[in-house]
Amino acid sequence: MLKEDPGPAIRPKQKTEKRKRAAAQSLSLSDLSVSSRSPSALRADPELPFLEMAWSPSHMQEFFNHQVLPAVWPGQHVAAVTIEDIRYEAGNQCEVLYSLQCGTPTVGHYQRAVVTFANENTLGRIYQHHYAGERSPAAGPTPCPVVFLPESGCLIEFFPRDWGLPGLSQVIDPEKMAALLAQVGPAAEGAGRLATVEVLRYRLHDRCVLRYTMEALDGGAPREVIGKVHKSGALAVQAAQIQSLLQPQAAAYGIIIPKPLKVVEEWGFLLMERVPGSTLKPVVEQAQAPQQLTGVMELAAATLASLHRLHFESQKVRSLQTTLEALHRKAASLHLVAPLLAQQVDTLLQQIAQLGARCPTVAPSFVHGDYSPAQLLLDKDQIAVVDFDSSLLGDPASDVGKFMAKLHRSAVFSRAGDEFRQLATHFLSEYQARLPENRVAERIHLFLSVGLVRRALRAFERHPYEYGQAGPNSSPVRLLQEAAACLSHHY
Repeated sequence: MLKEDPGPAIRPKQKTEKRKRAAAQSLSLSDLSVSSRSPSALRADPELPFLEMAWSPSHMQEFFNHQVLPAVWPGQHVAAVTIEDIRYEAGNQCEVLYSLQCGTPTVGHYQRAVVTFANENTLGRIYQHHYAGERSPAAGPTPCPVVFLPESGCLIEFFPRDWGLPGLSQVIDPEKMAALLAQVGPAAEGAGRLATVEVLRYRLHDRCVLRYTMEALDGGAPREVIGKVHKSGALAVQAAQIQSLLQPQAAAYGIIIPKPLKVVEEWGFLLMERVPGSTLKPVVEQAQAPQQLTGVMELAAATLASLHRLHFESQKVRSLQTTLEALHRKAASLHLVAPLLAQQVDTLLQQIAQLGARCPTVAPSFVHGDYSPAQLLLDKDQIAVVDFDSSLLGDPASDVGKFMAKLHRSAVFSRAGDEFRQLATHFLSEYQARLPENRVAERIHLFLSVGLVRRALRAFERHPYEYGQAGPNSSPVRLLQEAAACLSHHY
């Protein structure tokens, strides 16, 4: 039951009571060793009083067992809780994806739970907009795995329920997907029943990538297709259009781009062919001898140079200035809980803007928007490129800088730091040799630094408690230091 918005005179009292309840539920974070953090590193968030509970697996285990599961699956018990992902915006909301190890695993897909912590009004609007009319926990055990607990400042959704991805519940259903796949010509040809539905990547309230495996009627190898759920039907349609436009052009350069098979707009769902290869991300992250990746970097640079030659029209153009403005907005909330980190980010962004104003501009061209090892599938000496959701017109140096930022991130956290930095420089040189007219070396220090600032913000967003514990030695600070060093370096 949603409560009406109280008058101004009542709100302060309710906030005080909520903070007292939060303090009573969880003050000790021994399992994360955060209790010894310096107050100057990470301050308490006055708008989100339940964060200490949210970031403590042991406290969330107790919370699920005593306040959540009795309303959803009476008799069920959570034996352990693991944090898979966090999206934290200070002063606004914190979304946490938990993996639940149940005592009697009979709940199918519902062994993941997304818990959104926010103020009561925000949560009330979300719940009423997406789940109004569905049975509430107050009415007894509910078939709808969604629980709204305003007194604890949270909304709990058991996977695949996700208010940001309303189509996810549909595309995870084997029966519905079997019927849909039967309508898709090339994917269904010679295929039998749907064998498995596998989640490959899931970003809570944002996107989900799945793999569907179908048995072959002729006894041959199983057939696979890939599906992606977007936040809206418009985004799914746009992604399909971009891939349809680029796929034949890329093929002329020997680059593989997945062919769209079907769009279900009401689900925000794009079904596409499964392209060969294994993602390059773990190869880079687990490399013990980065110099062995030289050939792979040359192939990745050649692929990017070819992508930047593709014909693409769009009214959206992303400039360095618009990118910096977006990062400023993303960092604004840091001032509330991590003022020192916020100051470091602001200083770096201002320096990038000042240096960027002196750099020559180039005509915008097609940019992938998220070119990184995670979006490249390597199959022998050929590369497939996936995920064109962020594609538009812009400075080609932005793609080069983003890829190099991934290598510099590896340098920050690897014993072979200088080797990864040399690998990034080699990638730049190989790209320059293929597209010298883009003159990316003149601006790469700007976009490389931008990429590292973005990764620093993401590191804080995903592991704020780690910043609170480690402070100057935390991942965000070390990435910002790398960004500052790159900004002063001229290639």
